[in-house]
Amino acid sequence: MAIDVVMFPGQGSQRLGMGHEVFDAYPQLCDRAEETVGHPLRELCLKDPQALLNQTAYTQQAIYFVSCLMYLAHTEEHGHEPSRCLTGHSLGLYPALFAAGVFDLFEGLRIVARRGALMQEARDGAMVAVLGPQADDIDQHLAELECFDVEVANYNSPEQVVLSAAQSSLEELVPRLEEIGHRCAWLPVSGAFHSRRMEPARREFARFLRDREFAPPTRTVVSTTSGRTLGAEHLLEEMVFQLVKPVRWRQTVTHLARTGHRTFQEIGPGTVLTKLSTKILGDANSPQPESRK
Repeated sequence: MAIDVVMFPGQGSQRLGMGHEVFDAYPQLCDRAEETVGHPLRELCLKDPQALLNQTAYTQQAIYFVSCLMYLAHTEEHGHEPSRCLTGHSLGLYPALFAAGVFDLFEGLRIVARRGALMQEARDGAMVAVLGPQADDIDQHLAELECFDVEVANYNSPEQVVLSAAQSSLEELVPRLEEIGHRCAWLPVSGAFHSRRMEPARREFARFLRDREFAPPTRTVVSTTSGRTLGAEHLLEEMVFQLVKPVRWRQTVTHLARTGHRTFQEIGPGTVLTKLSTKILGDANSPQPESRK
């Protein structure tokens, strides 16, 4: 069955043991990737002896690399289908751009390594997931509570949004949200990602990227910040401003479904996007994760 949309997951999909199904198939790529980043990526993913896998600077490298290898394995098994649409949740943009030929595996890894390091350095803030049927009304509730310094970082599904702000602002807000029926969960991250508090990281990332050259996408890649198809002229802007803009996953998946995309498949570690997109689309259009034995 042809797949209309291939989805690549972002930070939060990492798990110990990820990549075990593909590492042995690509030993030379693994060796070169480890030379590129200067540490053993396979050991990080499979054993994590130094407890680094959940640190943003390492997490992003690992998820990107495993997702790309899983994509290569998928294409070897099923062949390329040029009509496919590619999209990714935050970090997932990068394996999508790799799959679209914008850069090679190792240039993408260097970019992701820098992105992760800058995001880990941005420690001025925190993030909270808001869960439950009222999550869809979070913008209205933030306005009613006059929490104008709190931003929505992720619109993940009708029952899940993520907020970014200063730690003190979220500590004040969470009890008020819980009073009106929201369930809240603090996320184990170092900063307020996808918010104005990432502006220093955005500026540094722009400086890092500005002299790099990117090939025009050979496949359709859809932004999850704007919903537009990314052409060559959009790439630098998307990569840079993605750090300070919300991820509109729910809106993107809904738009794709409404414009005739019927089948969705997740490629990468875990099934986070599969579960989110099932919440958005319902069981009738339930996405399928990529599975390999």
